[in-house]
Parts: sequence; structure tokens; C-alpha cells
Amino acid sequence: MCTKNKPVFANILTVSFVLGLLFAGCVPSRQPTAIVVSPTIVSTETLIVPTHSKTPTFTPTPIALPELTLSKGDFYFRVDGVQSVIFSRNIAGYEPSQYTLLLYLTKTGGSKLVRIQLPSLGTGITKSGDIDETWAKNWEAVFDDAAARGINVIPVFSVWADWNNGSPDYGFSAWESNSFNSANGGPATTPAELFQPDSPTQKLWYRWLKALVQRWQKRADIAAWEIFSEVNIATGTNESIGVAFIEQAASIIREADSRQRPITASLADVGEWPAFYGSDAIDFINIHPYPSSGQLDIKLIEDVRKMMVKYNKPVMIGESGLNAAPPDSQMGKLTIAERANVGLKHAVWAGTVSGAMNGRSFWWEDGYGIYFPTLSWNFLKKYDDIELPTSNFMQGVEVTDFKPLTAQYQGKVFGAALGNEKMVIGWFRDADCEPPDWPLQPVISKQNITITVPGSAQNWKVDFYNTTTGTDIVNSATTVRQGTTITITLPDFTDDIAFKMYVQ
Repeated sequence: MCTKNKPVFANILTVSFVLGLLFAGCVPSRQPTAIVVSPTIVSTETLIVPTHSKTPTFTPTPIALPELTLSKGDFYFRVDGVQSVIFSRNIAGYEPSQYTLLLYLTKTGGSKLVRIQLPSLGTGITKSGDIDETWAKNWEAVFDDAAARGINVIPVFSVWADWNNGSPDYGFSAWESNSFNSANGGPATTPAELFQPDSPTQKLWYRWLKALVQRWQKRADIAAWEIFSEVNIATGTNESIGVAFIEQAASIIREADSRQRPITASLADVGEWPAFYGSDAIDFINIHPYPSSGQLDIKLIEDVRKMMVKYNKPVMIGESGLNAAPPDSQMGKLTIAERANVGLKHAVWAGTVSGAMNGRSFWWEDGYGIYFPTLSWNFLKKYDDIELPTSNFMQGVEVTDFKPLTAQYQGKVFGAALGNEKMVIGWFRDADCEPPDWPLQPVISKQNITITVPGSAQNWKVDFYNTTTGTDIVNSATTVRQGTTITITLPDFTDDIAFKMYVQ
């Protein structure tokens, strides 16, 4: 069993208040509604921390901010010049102070990147299309905090819910509070006007976008730009309209950004727009897998590899979860299932060996659980370091030229391998450990994995790792290439096991 005892929270100053909040989810089947939240507010003098740790100050001791870059032809971010699989999160709050706590939890797990949907703190645009100065300064304080903790950011300029008029297919809309809405004094009678070429709404939005990029272009902590989250479920879009909108926005960003950071935009997992992903406006693909079955690890491996082959572009897990529906709904109960942590742990490892640029990148567990009073900080703290063993495992692993490898195995295990002609990493789990209960066999024994490995190196060493630490080697073996394949025998294990295979 993969659970760990989590320490209780300490040093919390609580103030209860009632806030009418519209939860802006980003996957259509979440179907969020207006809810009343009584959140826990943490004092500016303390953070939520484990009882065995010292209470950190609100302002962290600055550490070196890693430089995250994406070079043309690479399939992974370079961290200070070295291609690496990184770990990322989606953090969200309705007050700037909450991001301090979320960034603290992010650092705890070893993640180096956060994806932030800018509308979380408001539209950010005045009725005239200018930058809301208070809004911008709030975000700049969050960015500064992230940089001080060695964490890079991807700002998401807009999301589907702000530009959806309440379609019954998706069950939610923030259009009523959008400053562009004519009911609020803005120019648009419908959110579809954002996507109409040369409409007053579109011109103002593009002007705002350009101004923000110009304002933030010198910030070293911004790793990439995301134009729009899940544009395919915004009102008034189709493939050709969505592609035209994104391409014009990308052109504006490239003109305004002297650092020429990579650009992305995302689609909801309700259909694929080939011209969208194939457009030169998209430097890396941004997927949002939410399997209704809860088999997130399987979907990650399948989707990432399919996208890499089809579009020959890097693939980022933008956001993900065991289910897209709200955790307090019948459909979303997998998210809060007793052993959901097992499925999430498997998803972290699966993402790491899938070929994706990143791992983790959950939705509810990274930050959006804060919007649910029955979950809030306790729920987020439960998953504060779930990626840490995998992050430990990947320390020092340079993934230049790493590609997904074909692996053959028997029915008792499931997993994947990734590598090149000099090194292979892999992860395999108990094949019967599936949702909704994620049961485990006492031991998995005598399982062979045959991997098609590039190159011609004959002799290889395999080190097998404990997945609860990512650092402890539990067994080692040697093996020899047979033609194009290498077969390894997994040692006995429970739950899952990871390995690194090197040329001798």
C-alpha cells in the first residue's frame, strides 16, 4: 500500500467569512455551480506547515531560479541548459495571499513550474480594454513569490468559462462577471464576439494581451505563455475560428516578447482540432486528460504518445485528474475515494515515462480543491509531496533524445519505458491495481519486460528503485541485447517498481 501518514497542520489563524464564489473550472463535465465557501484564511505571519517543521516566514529565503527554456527541436524543457523532465502544478486561489501557501506546497514536492490561470483573480481588463492595475500588481507579487522559491510560471491569459454564455453542454459560465459583457458596460453582447475578426471586443482583448506581454516580457520567471485554456468550448468557436484566433494572438505575443518564449494554447478533452495542434502558433501541445474511468496513468501514456507521433511536437500535461467532475458530485467521487492517492501516485510515474515534458500537473489536488469547503487546505496538503519520489528518481537524468520505447509485458503488470541508445528509464505497476478501489496483490513475481532499444550496445546494467523514495535501489541486474530488444526480469515487488538501465 502506498499511503503515508501525513502530519497535521499547525500555526493556523482562522477567520470565517461567507463568500459567494463562482468556481471557474476548465473541463466541461465538471459542471460547477454557484457555491458558498467558508474558507480558512491563514495569517500573514504563518504558513500551514507540518508540526515537525519550523514555521517559515511569509517571505521565503531567495534561492536560485532555474532557467527554463525550450529550444527548437527539443521535446523537453531545458533546466539551466539540461533537458529534463520537470514537475508542475496548477495553482489557484481567490485571494493573492493564498498563492503563498500554494507555492510553499509546490516547493515541498519538488515541482519547478506552476500554470496559473490569470482570471482566477478577476478578468484583469477594464471596460476600455486596459490592464487593471490592481489586478496586475497582485499577479506580479505572486510571480515574485514564485521566483523567490525557485519556481517558474506559465500565465494563462484567458479561459473558456469567461467566454461561455452558459451552454448546457458545459454547465458553467463566468460571462456575467466579465468586464467585456455589455451588461457591465463592456462592448460585447455575447462572448462569441471575442472570436469575430476585427470586432471591437477582439481588438480590445488583443490590445490588452500585447500590453501584458510587453509589461512582463523581462521577467525571468515566466517560462512560456498560454493564450487560452480550452478554446474549443468557448461560445462561438469552431476549429477554423479557434485556429485563426490563436494564430493572431501568437503573432502579437511574438512581436511583443523580446525573449521569444514558447507559446501554447489548450483544448478540452472533448475532441481534437488537428489544424489547431498542427499550427505553427503552438510550440508545444497542452493536453488535459480526465478519464471518466479514473485510469489516469493509462490515459496519460496513451495520449502523450499519440500526440508526439501525430504532431512531432513536445507534449505538456497542462492539467489532469482522476475525473473531471467536481469532487462533491456523484461523478467526481473518484477524486476523493479512500485510495485515490494510489491512482494519483501511479499517474505521476506514468507521466514521467510517457514522453511528456512534465509530470504531476493535477487540477483538484494542486489548487482547485480550495474552492470546496469540505476539502480546502487539508485536501491540498494530503498531496503536497506526492511527486517528490519521482522527482528524486529523475534527479541528474538528462533526457536529450529520450523517446517513448515499445515495451512488451505479460498481463500481471502495466507500465512504460522511455530512453535512448545509452539509458532507459521505466515504471511498471500491478496491472490489477485499478479504480475505484485500487486493490493490490501481496506480491508481483517473475515478470519479464522486453523493450525495443535504439542503438547497438550489448551489455546493460539495470538498477531497480523503491517508488516510495525514488532513491533507494532495491535490486540490480545485468542483461544482454538480443537483436533490437532487451529483456529484463523485474524483482518481486508490491504495487509498483521503477528502474534505470545503463550501457555497461
